[in-house]
Amino acid sequence: MEVSGTALSAIAEDPAYAAAELKCGAKLSLVLRRQTGRNGALPVWIVVDQVTISKPSPRHELLQPAYCSSSRFPDVAVFALGRMVEQPDGSYRSEDVVKAWRFDIKRERLAAIPADGVICALDGGD
Repeated sequence: MEVSGTALSAIAEDPAYAAAELKCGAKLSLVLRRQTGRNGALPVWIVVDQVTISKPSPRHELLQPAYCSSSRFPDVAVFALGRMVEQPDGSYRSEDVVKAWRFDIKRERLAAIPADGVICALDGGD
């Protein structure tokens, strides 16, 4: 079952890329896809890389690039496995980030990166 999807087109203009989070039982898969064409109005995708993820606790979730950044890789899409915790001001901030991946466009893959230096944040109004 597809849980969520993230367009990475803003990072890689041509061809278009997207990532999807798939849930299969207790495990998650992060799937990187490349658009290969169109079938009428619908895009046609192929899978170019996939990472299987085991969550260390039920509270851990896959955190999307719209909310995450890495001090080591400041200009790329970053996915993280961690927990979002509400702050006193109503915003959310990542805690206990245990794994992270970046989108490596040159190799068309999801590359594991160190989790330290990865921060995910969400304003209270978002």
